[in-house]
Amino acid sequence: MKKSTVLFLLCIWVFNSNAQDTLTVMSYNILNYPTSNPSKADTLKPIIKYVKPDIFMITELVSAAGATTILTDALNVDGVTYYQAANYVNGPDTDNMLYYNSDKLVLYSQHEIPTTLRNISEYVLYYNDPLLTAGSDTIFFYCYMAHLKASTGSSNEQQRDQEAALLKSYMNTRTDIENVFLGGDFNLYSSTEPAYNTILNTGMVPLLDPISSPGAWNSNPSFAGIHTQSTRLGSLPDGGSYGGMDDRFDFIFFNNDLLTGSKKVIYINNTYKAIGNDGNHYNQSINSAPVNTAAPANVIDALYEMSDHLPVTLKAYINPFVGVKETNVDLNWTGYYTNDIFKFRSTKTENKMQVVVYDLLGKTVQKKVFIGQKEFELKLNPLHQGIYFVRVFSGNKQKSYKFVHLKNN
Repeated sequence: MKKSTVLFLLCIWVFNSNAQDTLTVMSYNILNYPTSNPSKADTLKPIIKYVKPDIFMITELVSAAGATTILTDALNVDGVTYYQAANYVNGPDTDNMLYYNSDKLVLYSQHEIPTTLRNISEYVLYYNDPLLTAGSDTIFFYCYMAHLKASTGSSNEQQRDQEAALLKSYMNTRTDIENVFLGGDFNLYSSTEPAYNTILNTGMVPLLDPISSPGAWNSNPSFAGIHTQSTRLGSLPDGGSYGGMDDRFDFIFFNNDLLTGSKKVIYINNTYKAIGNDGNHYNQSINSAPVNTAAPANVIDALYEMSDHLPVTLKAYINPFVGVKETNVDLNWTGYYTNDIFKFRSTKTENKMQVVVYDLLGKTVQKKVFIGQKEFELKLNPLHQGIYFVRVFSGNKQKSYKFVHLKNN
């Protein structure tokens, strides 16, 4: 397997017509499982069935037995058999774990990054492309799960920043890092905390907050729609925090690869969410009045019982044009996109050229045939903002060009 650099604005890709995979990522603090309540795998099950995560990262796991029970009693249930788990590592305090859909992904490696309090875990996955060969380019995912120091106060903020700095320092050592997801319970009270800046802006791997909602999140009803803790107004026997929804502690950050699609994976706009947060339960339990319609009622109740945190999820497209080696790259063809026009030129006249324009989902949005020409200009139909591909065929020759359309027509 090898990794390759892909140019963003205009690059040559040869691709097949396979359907595009969607990747669902979920990060969840599962509240000292199984110590809090060993039977909670049954509570987690309807949440998993609702979200159907392909990458499921958890924190506050306390035993190998708990890791196994989640796999067997919450994930691989009711006919599902494709989930696999990373290796459980018993570190200081509570631990992390990653589960993955083995029909789509393969675990390549894992590593523990020690901090003063808890380990931060790295899991490297790659896309289980059915067309993958020894010489094919492989899509990798660098997944990290963290649980930073809790509580208010300058000393706790400083410790969170130190933990974040250790992670970013380690990420600097990872060559060819790509498609980064950083999930976890970060215990951040506002976007002005040093740890938040360290995560986003320091080191060689800057990260993004997908919903970019800066401010003082704690006890602020203006951010009711993005709070992730606490799911309960009153205390429950599992020992979780209570007081209702008033904090944004849980995040999934990612790097710029997920915005540009330059590493063949792209974030799907507006899919980042805290499952179960309808924005109407500030300082309340998520299953209290008014009726929470953010998820089915049984899922809302399960979220209430499972943990004092809500899980955070997002979706990304895995580009369908993967695992196929480039061919005909020596063709004397050039093509580029400008002002809603795709311009093409060959060094010789082509008998017949078929041109197909695809969107990011692989859907054909335009076709045209040119006979006996060596250059053409194709006026594109009105397009939505996004990434598109133009594929040119002539006999057994073909080339593909990628472009970004930046405005809605």
